[in-house]
Amino acid sequence: MIRNTALVLAIAAATLSMPAHAGLGKLKDLAGSTSGSSSSSASSAAAPNEAAQEALVRRFVTSQSHSLQAQTSFARAFGLAEQVQLLEAERQALSSGSVSVDAMKKSVSVSEAAQAAINERQAAQPELNAESKQHYAEGVVSLLASAAEAQKLGGEASNFTAGMKNLGATQLATVGRKLAAGAWVAKESPGFIQGLYGSTKSAVTFAKKSKVKVPSNADSMLGQLDKMN
Repeated sequence: MIRNTALVLAIAAATLSMPAHAGLGKLKDLAGSTSGSSSSSASSAAAPNEAAQEALVRRFVTSQSHSLQAQTSFARAFGLAEQVQLLEAERQALSSGSVSVDAMKKSVSVSEAAQAAINERQAAQPELNAESKQHYAEGVVSLLASAAEAQKLGGEASNFTAGMKNLGATQLATVGRKLAAGAWVAKESPGFIQGLYGSTKSAVTFAKKSKVKVPSNADSMLGQLDKMN
């Protein structure tokens, strides 16, 4: 596991304006596939720099922020007041203007705990009133926004990993330390996307059963995420 390097990166708070979890299967390139195409990609990938790292971290934070907003809406729909408070605090932390590896790890931990509580309520199939349905619908919109960013995250994380493999021992000892945040995001991205796929699928399924309106692109987005397995 990457050490908790206190690398600080500027993250645009504007990305947090839309409504959000975390979530897809193993990305072939990121998992180090030995197929001919990925081998070729890895050999030609440029070594990442701090600008590439900042872009990768920003992409993760954007997706995670939408995800946290979605979970906040779901928690409101189900009356999970404690989870609402925790999720809002994490989303605010990500909008603080700087993000460290520890901050990202904490947001993922809080998100996973909240998702477990949300999953439990979904499984119970409670009746939602009009206000709760509105909260839930907003959550689905935010979750799809997170999924859209996660699709881009998958490819960017794969390229970052391929580039890291091209760093020599000396470079890893020096530049590698400065790229700890990017390396963490690249390593965690497959699991993040896997979890996001699962939570999005569950959210859309529950919405349809509960007669909550979902965006017209919900099924196509799920299909695209599923292909990333």
